[in-house]
Amino acid sequence: MGAREKPEPIEGQQVDKVYERKLAELIGTTPKALERKRQRGVLPPGVWEKIDGCIMYSLERYNEWAESQWGSPKASRSLGAPSASASHGRKSDVAKRSPILKRPRDLQQQQVYELR
Repeated sequence: MGAREKPEPIEGQQVDKVYERKLAELIGTTPKALERKRQRGVLPPGVWEKIDGCIMYSLERYNEWAESQWGSPKASRSLGAPSASASHGRKSDVAKRSPILKRPRDLQQQQVYELR
């Protein structure tokens, strides 16, 4: 097996370690974006490792890290009924624009003097 060949999954087991390019494809980003996140320390070591000169990611650890970034754990998977909006589409429910304050016409701009 060469340095860039994909590891073959063992029958009945799911692959956990993937190359940077594959993870980028799976999560919908670019390998360069993942590289920059690694360099800035956004992605913690343990989610990724450098093995034989190649960056490998653990899908399980990446998913755990990504889940920990949400404000409330497992909030997106709640079993309760979906919340209903208080708005019924009436015109009175639409947000009103803030008025733009205009300068009174009788108020003149301050004069600017130039020194020579």
